[in-house]
Amino acid sequence: MSKSNRLLLFISIITLAFISCSKSDWKHFFDHHKKDVVSARNLPLTGSQEVPEKITPASGKVDVRYNLKTKKLEFTLSWKELTGIPTGAHIHGTAARGSNAGIKYDFFDLIPKTTSGTFSNSVTVDGIAIKEDSLLLGYYYFNMHTPTNPGGEIRGQIEFD
Repeated sequence: MSKSNRLLLFISIITLAFISCSKSDWKHFFDHHKKDVVSARNLPLTGSQEVPEKITPASGKVDVRYNLKTKKLEFTLSWKELTGIPTGAHIHGTAARGSNAGIKYDFFDLIPKTTSGTFSNSVTVDGIAIKEDSLLLGYYYFNMHTPTNPGGEIRGQIEFD
């Protein structure tokens, strides 16, 4: 058998294999190979991400971990040098960088009311308040509010590695 005939036979077999698989077979294959957990560390919380931008000594960081099977978004926020005691702390969405959006998850009552601190929690991505596809595309953000900056003092977009 010539080299070109063997190549043609190989291509024919591969094509037949692709055609014979159902859509659910391919979905199962790709789902099986998809990551179960996505994460990002040290996402910045800054005044420059606020819309409009805020000049503030405050800063912070966020570590996030999302489990695609359990639909849990876990996060740890750390902040320092807020201009006052926090008056709000939330996840907002859906909005890309440079845009604002409404509150989707309010965790203000749970955080320490300090100008510097750390807080960990988790939220279920329920497909209503927080939608998985938008979360994975980076359309949600953390926001911390103070009396000096009631619209938000520091903000951090949730963007996975």
